Amino acid sequence: MEYKFLAAWCRQIKLGNKHLQKIMRFEDQYALVFFKQRDFLQINLGNDGGFCFFTHKKLLPFKEDTSLNNFSEILNNAKPEAVNIDPHDRILRFKFSKIDIYNQLCTYYLFLELIPHYQNMILTDDQMKILECRKKISFAENTTRQILPGLKYEKPVTNFQVKTEAVKFPLSCNDKLEIEENSPEGEQNVDSLFEGLYYDGILAKRNQHLKQQKIKQIHRQIKKKKKKLKKQQQELQTASKQKKWKQIAELLNANFAKIKSGADSITLKNYYEDGFPEIKIPLQPELTPHQNVERYFKKYRKARAGKKKIAAQISKTEEEISQLQQQIAEVEATDFMQQQEKSSGKKQQQRSYKRIVLADSWQIYVGRSSSENDFITTSLAQPHDWWFHTRIFKGTHVVLRNLKKQELPEQLKLVCCQLAAYFSKAKKSRNVPVDYTQIRYVRKPKGSPPGFVIYDKQKTLYVDPLSFRDAAQKLQKEWSKT
Repeated sequence: MEYKFLAAWCRQIKLGNKHLQKIMRFEDQYALVFFKQRDFLQINLGNDGGFCFFTHKKLLPFKEDTSLNNFSEILNNAKPEAVNIDPHDRILRFKFSKIDIYNQLCTYYLFLELIPHYQNMILTDDQMKILECRKKISFAENTTRQILPGLKYEKPVTNFQVKTEAVKFPLSCNDKLEIEENSPEGEQNVDSLFEGLYYDGILAKRNQHLKQQKIKQIHRQIKKKKKKLKKQQQELQTASKQKKWKQIAELLNANFAKIKSGADSITLKNYYEDGFPEIKIPLQPELTPHQNVERYFKKYRKARAGKKKIAAQISKTEEEISQLQQQIAEVEATDFMQQQEKSSGKKQQQRSYKRIVLADSWQIYVGRSSSENDFITTSLAQPHDWWFHTRIFKGTHVVLRNLKKQELPEQLKLVCCQLAAYFSKAKKSRNVPVDYTQIRYVRKPKGSPPGFVIYDKQKTLYVDPLSFRDAAQKLQKEWSKT
């Protein structure tokens, strides 16, 4: 954002009698929420140019962020008294004051460095000691200026030249998101201009970009589905030849004695057509006469069985294409950015742990993260289930659900140990020690982080790691025999 517009905002803004409640965040947007106030201060720290404005629009899903806890705690109930801009660069300084628990007046300064590509939010005390910052910069990253809690705040040294020209009101934003002066239908209020710039310009443009991305993604899916549909239709045409394959197989079977070994074809009379015309039937020279006959019977059986199945698959694929086309219309008609946020929230709640189901007796669960390890071990598993984890190496939890409270089969014990070894730091090792015990002997200490447990009465098995795919194939193959 140009310096003169930020300076004009500082001159015009009236902070009023507000007291800060908390600071929230959505991506590169920050919201300073005040007690009993309908509007809040929104800070845009995006690469499209930093600025801030007061608004009451709640179009963004702002949420509390743990990285902002110190900001909110220190400034809680603090009153913004003044805001000014640095005379040398695009840095806004908000002055806050509050009465602490000792009934003493405390002063804090919130610096918004709105320098493109170097945006930062820094909180200091009245002695300019940094208390918290959004982006921490150590000596290893910058030898001339460090931004860390405990250090004294120093302004950045840049080559930026401040232009002292006055702002020519009224102001408006064009399609390129540029501020135009002396605009006949413009704004006299810079705060309203900034609000419109973000919500009607930046956010709308971003929303449109996300829509286009989603629509392109759907079009790619439709293209794949149409390719799949074409292949299925070709398979249906092949399957529709079941009558032909049956006739050829029966003709060969009726003239079995005439089939010569090593022949690549045979010419026979077709008794299924009027006039008994001759028909040339291709053969596989490397196959025996019996195998050639059986080959056509097999094609007939496959076509007969597959015809209904392929027809159902075609119907399903056509329905999926129709649904995708409907999705395009829905995306164009909705605020996709908010829709995307809601859907991403749902995805985060969904579990992505791996699972193998073996009949109605056993189920294997493999966690993919600390929270999932915690869930399958402390919430999903029951006392008679079995729990597996590498003894020395850091790794995932593997839970074997014992749905019928049976004895632990050696086969399942081995595979679960191999899975625990595979999903650990010892993935590429051999003879990995894996502990296993029943869930009743696994405990989670109070206040411990997700995925942390203690256990006893365990036994140890040394195994070689086995991938999830290989384990699933092995178990399904061997379990089908039992």
